Order: sequence, then structure tokens, then C-alpha cells
Amino acid sequence: MYVKKVAVVGAGTMGADIAYNFAMANIPVVLRDVDSKILSKAQEHIWDLIQGRVAKGRLGSADAEKRFGQIQFSTQDDDLRDTSLAIEAVPESLQLKQQVFRELDRLLPPLAILASNTSALSISEMANATTRPERVAGMHFFYPAHTMKLVEIISGDETDQEVVTTLVRLSEELRKIPVVVQECPGFVVNRILMASLAEALRFKSEKHLNPQDIDAVVSGRKLAPMGLFTLVDALGLDIAWDVAQILKRAYGDRFDPGTELGELVRQHHLGVKTGQGFYSYQSASQVKPPGPVSMSAEQQEELIDRFTLSLFMEASRLVEEGRASERSVDIAMRAGAGLPMGPFAAADKIGLDVVYNKLKEMSHRFGERFTPPSSLAQMVGRGQLGEKTGRGYFYYKKI
Repeated sequence: MYVKKVAVVGAGTMGADIAYNFAMANIPVVLRDVDSKILSKAQEHIWDLIQGRVAKGRLGSADAEKRFGQIQFSTQDDDLRDTSLAIEAVPESLQLKQQVFRELDRLLPPLAILASNTSALSISEMANATTRPERVAGMHFFYPAHTMKLVEIISGDETDQEVVTTLVRLSEELRKIPVVVQECPGFVVNRILMASLAEALRFKSEKHLNPQDIDAVVSGRKLAPMGLFTLVDALGLDIAWDVAQILKRAYGDRFDPGTELGELVRQHHLGVKTGQGFYSYQSASQVKPPGPVSMSAEQQEELIDRFTLSLFMEASRLVEEGRASERSVDIAMRAGAGLPMGPFAAADKIGLDVVYNKLKEMSHRFGERFTPPSSLAQMVGRGQLGEKTGRGYFYYKKI
């Protein structure tokens, strides 16, 4: 399907960034919001992004005006009627998103695609609010959407393959990296990251550590591009808490974040946006980046194992459920979470026999959330141990 014009509904930061991406690809876009003040802020934000490219010599002044002119800022429903694709980018409330989808279903042509930028909610439940569930899918951009490359394309229970193909091609036109996911709570990146965050929170509580201790190991060992608690503060503790509750209801206690995260949210300590989260941001001197590691060597190794293997276990569950392929998961975790290696490539590098034995030992200590997946046991049984044997989750040329 050819997409001639796009609507983005919701002009907050994510909606504005999504509209900017389409404008930079020279695709006409209507940015729609009921609040004219929010639209004005979005207009300023997008213009600043475009001018930033001009200042860096990546865009000429005339071309900048042309790209900005691709965006129509509107409070009117009628401006959406001739769009081929609408992407909702309203707050993470299923009821609100269903309401938006009902209205879009009424307004847009019968073959138009309705997409959601949700990070964790059910695409199928949104689709059920429309008369065209086969034309509904997820198109999840990552924050900040004007720089992050990953887009998760989520297929609901009734989504047509042609819709998925169209959104994949369109993402590539935006110079993004699309990864196709069969619907499940949290999709790929948020589901896997939240599993590792829950594990880190358990470890923190058990060992009576502060956030700096854990972030120093995670970032110092280059397990992730930044410390976990620094990341959660940047994303917003309220968002992390909401996603954790969705995942806990869906998958059980392995996603239980414990009491600390919820208590911070109740106190309205939501991270950078409120000036206080796991760290304080009231002044520059109060922001404490990871410093020297104060944990014992034994504690550090336990944290590394629990962090990396919680990532691997959730990634394995996704694949065994048929939600995504190993390659798609690894691409998503590198492009969307900034990991230096995807969970499956990392396991191949360590050695699948080593991973299997570690998981067996950890399942005895910490419970069934670390029980080795059957697919791993089968590969180890066949002698497919990763890089050292030339074959594991992926193939390797032996030199």
C-alpha cells in the first residue's frame, strides 16, 4: 500500500518527534491535537530540530523550509479525512487509545491503516474498538524518536500481512530499523528491559545497595550504555511502574519491581522531569554519576550474571512463544536499548554450555525464573555451543 499522507494524533514530545521524522522523509503529515498550546510547543520543537540540522550543515535553509512545510498543525478532525495512515501518540491509557481509534475509524477512508505508538498495551484490544481490526497494528517509536533508530512493528490477532509490510517499508523510508513482533505485553525491548530492571531491584534490596553501586557495575562493565537507574530516571519512574504492572499481570512475579519503585512514584519522585527519582536533579552537584565500584568482587559477578541472564531468559521466552526471531530480538535490543550485543549473540560468545550450567545453578538459588529454556538444552545436547563450535543461535565461520 502506498502511503501518501500521514496523521499523527497527539502532539506531545513523541507525537511531535514522529511528525518530524515523516517531514524529514518528505512525507506530508498532519499533527493533530485538541490543545492549541500543545500544538504551538510542538511546532517550536520541530522547528528547533530542523534548525539544528541546518546549523550542523546537514540541511540547507531552503530545504529546511520545505521539510517544515510538510507538516500541517491542526485541531480539526476534518484535516485527517484524506490520510492513508494515522498513528496515535496519546498517553498510555487503553480507554483513551480506544476512544481515539473509534474516532479515527469513523473519519478515515476504509483502507487507511490505524497504528498505535503504545509501548506495552494490547493492539488487539485497540483494534476491537474499530470496524477494521485487520487494518490496525502497532508502530512503536523509541524515545527520543527523532534520533532513535528502532521501530517495533506489532501485529495484532487480526492484522493483515499487507499492513505489516507497509509499515516495515515506511519505517525504512524514515531511515529507521523495523523489527516485526507478534503482539504480547511489552513487545520486545520493554519486556526484556523490565525483566532486567526487576532483577536489579531485587538485587539492590537483598544486598542493601544504593543506585550508584549497581549503575557503576552496569555501565563500567559496558553491559548497557548507561546505568539502569539513570535510565529509569530519564524515562520516568511513573512510566516504568505502569509498564511493570502490565507485565506483572501478564507474566507473573518475575516482573514484580518490589516496593521501592512504587513508593517513589507515590511520592511523585518521577525522575529527571520532577527533579528527584533514584537520583536527585535539584542541582548539578546532586547528580551522582557512577563512581568507584564499592561492591565486593563476588557481588559484582552475581549482579552481572543476574542482569545478563535475566535478559537472556526473557529473550528466550519471546522466541519460544513465537513472538519474534532470535535475530530480530538481538537487533531490537541493540537498536532500541543500546546494548553492545544482543542476548543471543552474547550467549553464543560466552558459550551455550557455560550459560546452561550457570542457569542451572541460578535456578537452584533463585527459582524457576532462571530455569534453562528447552531450546538451549537441546542445542547444548547437540554440541552447538556458540562461537567456539561455529554454530549456536547463529552461524560463525571458523578461522
